[in-house]
Amino acid sequence: MNCKIKITTKQAEYKGMSIFERAAEELLISEVLSEYDDEDLIETSVYGEFSTQGGVFTLKYDEESQNMGATHTKLEFSLDAPERISIVRTGAIDTFMVYEKSKRSVCVYNTGIMPFEVCIFTRDITNELLEKGYLEIDYLVEIKGACAQQTTLKMEVEKR
Repeated sequence: MNCKIKITTKQAEYKGMSIFERAAEELLISEVLSEYDDEDLIETSVYGEFSTQGGVFTLKYDEESQNMGATHTKLEFSLDAPERISIVRTGAIDTFMVYEKSKRSVCVYNTGIMPFEVCIFTRDITNELLEKGYLEIDYLVEIKGACAQQTTLKMEVEKR
């Protein structure tokens, strides 16, 4: 089914040691987050399509931006496990990411210039795509040797 997707991404850079080093010291993530500043907010709207087949929800859309170039994105989750979301990007950016609350995952982010490893720690997921057309993922991103970022991804999907 065709849809309009509003995507909002809020990112804030962490100053100091990496989130995962702090987590390894058994600090609560909520204690660390107060040390973020300089939030960036990106809002975009795209058209795409979604379907539910074989017990899997799929949302597909194309993006084009100065930073990413032309990229095709596919978001999927099992209807039996809506709290575990995978996102596959192909085109100018190639990656496969998995988001699951309180879990860490590692993926390779290929920009076409060079690939690099990205660690994702999912703090929370609110997946109401089937019922209300809404998704929110709160996660931390770390690239080895760079500052970590807290990211909140929100999607609002409206049938057309």
